[in-house]
Amino acid sequence: MLSFQGKPANITNTILGKITFQKRNLLARHNRILVSETLGEKYWLYDGVISPQETINLDFIKVPCIYGVTPDNLSIVKEGDIVVLEPDGNVTIIWDVNSPHNALLATGDCNCSCIMCPQPRKKDREGLLDFNLKIIDLIDPERTNTLGITGGEPTLLGDGLIKLIEACKKRLPKTSLLLLTNGRRFSDIDYMRKIVYIGHPDLTFCIPLYADTDKEHDKIVGVKGSFYETVKGIDNLALFRQKVEIRNVIIALNYRRLPQFADFIYRNFPFALHVALMGMETIEEAKRNLNKIWIDPIEYVKELQQAVRYLNRRAINVSIYNLPLCILPQELWGYSRKSISLWKNIYLTMCESCDFRNECGGFFGTSEGWHNKHIHPLKKLDIIT
Repeated sequence: MLSFQGKPANITNTILGKITFQKRNLLARHNRILVSETLGEKYWLYDGVISPQETINLDFIKVPCIYGVTPDNLSIVKEGDIVVLEPDGNVTIIWDVNSPHNALLATGDCNCSCIMCPQPRKKDREGLLDFNLKIIDLIDPERTNTLGITGGEPTLLGDGLIKLIEACKKRLPKTSLLLLTNGRRFSDIDYMRKIVYIGHPDLTFCIPLYADTDKEHDKIVGVKGSFYETVKGIDNLALFRQKVEIRNVIIALNYRRLPQFADFIYRNFPFALHVALMGMETIEEAKRNLNKIWIDPIEYVKELQQAVRYLNRRAINVSIYNLPLCILPQELWGYSRKSISLWKNIYLTMCESCDFRNECGGFFGTSEGWHNKHIHPLKKLDIIT
């Protein structure tokens, strides 16, 4: 999530609100964060104000505000963005109104210890569930096609997750909901039934499975028995005709069996709505374990090609996430997706001269230079059509 710093005034607690650049009447200021060139007494009832004004007179300005923000930082916020103002003057954009990759962090806790997890385990802020429910209330339902619920592991919320999904159904009935979960909790059919019976009109369960064998999957996940819990969870979801997407992050520990993994998916989960084969983001646990898990993506292209070809020929929808076009055989370009969240999506300097930059998904800005060594700009004249 993008964030920037300013000078705080009159802020004692975290403030959540929606950005507006419009001067609104008094009755339309609740839950609004005004962006204004100047600060004054006329901004009553706004939840907060963000301004580039360098100095303020606290005797006159009583509204919570963050001032002294640079024009460059102000330029990244847009009408309708949802932001958090902190007492230390930090502003974080937690909902980018133009992004297709917005998600709610349901919890930072998890019941797995994946060796390449990019999300740090952290203690949840007090009142996180209510915080997320307020975000749902602030979201514009007419401008939101897709919403993710992620973690950590969202099912650890128990009935709290049910409240989140119920709120999405009520407030965002036309929005597709993607629940990113390891699926282990759905081996408990009673809990799974509670979620299914919410009756959300467009809910997809996005579940990682990192290998076709229990030994390899459990080693990557760090929990013995997790493979069979996940498989049972997927089977239970299928019993209730739920939409399931299966994801696999490709690392040094599992790339060799990608073809066998594809065969396992076809023979056991032919009902899968989608299979995503994903490049790794080298941050957090992945960065700490690079010596065990790093492999240059060029080294597994052969296995990736075999897996994609196998699934496609059996009419299973398959995509490639997080890998640039220049390292993929042209046969695989049609399966490549722009999957990296906009706030951490970058392109390298050499990509500026690539004729296919706009079609390419780019790189994780968070990966700090751990990119494929074979990146190169592509020219249309060199591509066989």
